[in-house]
Amino acid sequence: MPVNLKLNGKIVSSLYINQGKSIPVTEGTSQLEYTQPLDRSHQIQVRPGDTVILKETKFGMFSNLFFFLTVIYYIAMGQEIFQNGFLNNFSAVSVIALILLTMVVILGITTLFFNQYKFVIENNSSEE
Repeated sequence: MPVNLKLNGKIVSSLYINQGKSIPVTEGTSQLEYTQPLDRSHQIQVRPGDTVILKETKFGMFSNLFFFLTVIYYIAMGQEIFQNGFLNNFSAVSVIALILLTMVVILGITTLFFNQYKFVIENNSSEE
């Protein structure tokens, strides 16, 4: 899913993961912001010549990894869970699946309150 980049409140570009993008900044100091549906935004002040990187936060990496592993678990164990009944047969697999489902829902709600990405200035032009 692309991240929209705003410069001084106007959408100037979209950015995908691991994609490089050059955005010209002509004014003295500008405000760069990313927005993404169902995610908080992050803002940073930039100057002409700054090199800015959009990095995934540690919480974002953890939540994405946990979600991915949970999906893999559900795919691998799906036959067992859904053939025997999800809530009728409380075998160990069903209990684990119910716990993971609860954790994924809680993690999904929690990610709405924290940034998945953050801006990091790699080359600050004001220091040169």
